[in-house]
Amino acid sequence: MGGLIRAPKPAAPAVDSSAANAQAQADANAAAAANADSAAREARQKALERARRGLAGTITTSARGVLDPAPAFAVRKSLLGE
Repeated sequence: MGGLIRAPKPAAPAVDSSAANAQAQADANAAAAANADSAAREARQKALERARRGLAGTITTSARGVLDPAPAFAVRKSLLGE
């Protein structure tokens, strides 16, 4: 449904086309890309570490898990009923 009065349009921002502004924009984009690459690399490393820990890295909340030292490797069931 249309109205009788239209909403006012926002004022257009001033455009600065100086060469210094363009260089600063390019530098900011390069820095952002470098930060994104390092953040992605860090996230991949954390995911790999988490995958390596696997089941042995989970928290055991029983008395055995709190008081006993952690085994060198995770002991898992190999047969049904063990």
